[in-house]
Amino acid sequence: MHGPPVFGPQSAGATVAGVCAGDERGGTAAEQPIGTRFGFLMAPRSTVLQPGPVHGGITTDPAEQLDRLLDRLVSSHSHQSDRD
Repeated sequence: MHGPPVFGPQSAGATVAGVCAGDERGGTAAEQPIGTRFGFLMAPRSTVLQPGPVHGGITTDPAEQLDRLLDRLVSSHSHQSDRD
């Protein structure tokens, strides 16, 4: 495989998983040391997946926080698409 595929969200998700795992799905980025792979994943270059800034968020209720973020960042976008 020569670099990450550019077909859509499923391919991009597989590429991200491959970079994390260091396997062939991640292309040449997956061959790098883990610190370099992390840098690749947090770089806001993708037009399919847009990672946010890296920060060490703290919460006392991770499940509730995840639900809140999914509702705010994912659900609102899917509702917006329905209106377009």
